Amino acid sequence: MPLKRVVIPVLLIATAAPALAGPWLRGEDKTFLSYSIETDLENGISDGSGFYGSLYAEHGLTNRLTLGLDAGAHDQDMSKAITFLRWPIGAADRRTRIAAEFGLGMARETFALRPGIGVGRGVEIGDLPGWISIDSRAVIYGSFDGVLETDITFGLNPSPRAKIILQLQTGIPTESDPYAKLAPSYVHRIAPGHHVEVGLVAGVADADDFKLKIGIWHQF
Repeated sequence: MPLKRVVIPVLLIATAAPALAGPWLRGEDKTFLSYSIETDLENGISDGSGFYGSLYAEHGLTNRLTLGLDAGAHDQDMSKAITFLRWPIGAADRRTRIAAEFGLGMARETFALRPGIGVGRGVEIGDLPGWISIDSRAVIYGSFDGVLETDITFGLNPSPRAKIILQLQTGIPTESDPYAKLAPSYVHRIAPGHHVEVGLVAGVADADDFKLKIGIWHQF
């Protein structure tokens, strides 16, 4: 498929409007790490298959430049390892944040580029603070094949120790049908800078898997 069929949707989403990404940058010398495992509830627990592990990291090089790593592996092979840079578009202290991102690395065992853009805004539901964000990325590999990924995330902080997150994960691959997954999760702070996440990932369009997700977050 031509490159324009991957890149143009990214630009359309960007002009129309964060998982762990989003337009918010890390402060200088601040680091965030998360590790998670997803397992197929139908057979992954019983026979050891169907596991997907991920590592996500961000480090603030400056207050306006964040370095990151997004890596994931199935139970049998590595699926991606992308290093990226994120920087703000416009003022970094306004309520609605916009940030651009550019990454490169490996996807599907071949070299890949990953440009992206994120838009986010803090919200309030009654007296509860929260946020909403849209992240869109084009993973381009091979002969300009790839996938357009867009995540729409709504988060709420019911208490200083808890976060409730609902995320819609979508993808438009060049080599298969579009898909969509719903991923609700609960995040609990167990100590300063340390959180545990428990959630589900359920396919809603061209994805019939149902997975349990367990993760750990660290901030320092």
